[in-house]
Amino acid sequence: MRTTRRLINGETLVLDVPDAETMPPATAISVLAQDGLELEVNSGGSDHLEHYLAVSGSTLTGEIQLRNGVTLRHGRYGGDPAQGMAFSVRVGDHEIFGFTVPTLDLEGLSALLSQVEFTAHADGAVLTPGGSVTWSDYRTHDVAQVVHLAQGRRALLDVRRTRTGVTRPSGPGLDVRGGRLSRSAEDERAHYAVLEAAAFVVYGIPGTAEDVDALATSLSQVTAELA
Repeated sequence: MRTTRRLINGETLVLDVPDAETMPPATAISVLAQDGLELEVNSGGSDHLEHYLAVSGSTLTGEIQLRNGVTLRHGRYGGDPAQGMAFSVRVGDHEIFGFTVPTLDLEGLSALLSQVEFTAHADGAVLTPGGSVTWSDYRTHDVAQVVHLAQGRRALLDVRRTRTGVTRPSGPGLDVRGGRLSRSAEDERAHYAVLEAAAFVVYGIPGTAEDVDALATSLSQVTAELA
C-alpha cells in the first residue's frame, strides 16, 4: 500500500508498505524555534485534534485572530492554570495543534505564530517561518503513520527526515529494498526495527513486543522517499 504525506516544512514523503492492509491518515510533526524557545506543532485532521484534546484533558475555550489572518484557538492544557496552553489553527481541511510551555503566554504564542505563513495542501498543511521564527536546529521533520498489517497486527512507523538526505548510512544491519535494516538489541526495554534510507529514517514500533520479528520482515520491503 502506497501513500503520500506532506511534511510541515513543505517536503513530501512517499511511503510504500507493500503488505499493509490499511494505513489511516498520518500526523506530521515539526518544531518551531524562537530565541531559544521551541514549540512542537502537529498537523492532522479534526479527528487527530479531538483525540489529542481528549487524551490531554484540554478544551479550547477562546480564540483570537492573528495578524497573518488565521484564527488561533486556545485553552489551558489539561485544564490546569499552572500548565501551558493547548492551541489549534485551522488550515484548510487540516489542524495545526500542540501545547506550550507554562512560560509562553497567549501574547507570546500569538506573536510567534503571527510570523508564520500557513498554507493548505490536499496532503497536509505547510508552515513557512519568518521574522524571528525558524525551524529547530535540533529536531527533525517527522510523520507518524499507523499501519495495519495481516493477522490483526498493528504498528507505528515513526518516519524522520534525515538532516543531510544525501547518502545512506552504512552501519550495522542488512541491505534491503528501501535502505539498511536493523533492530533493537534483545536487552533493550523497547523493541523496534529501524530502516535507514537516504532521505528518511523509519522506526518501526510494533503493537506488542512479540510482533517485532514480523514488523522487521515488513520493513524489509518498505520504501520511504521524497516525492
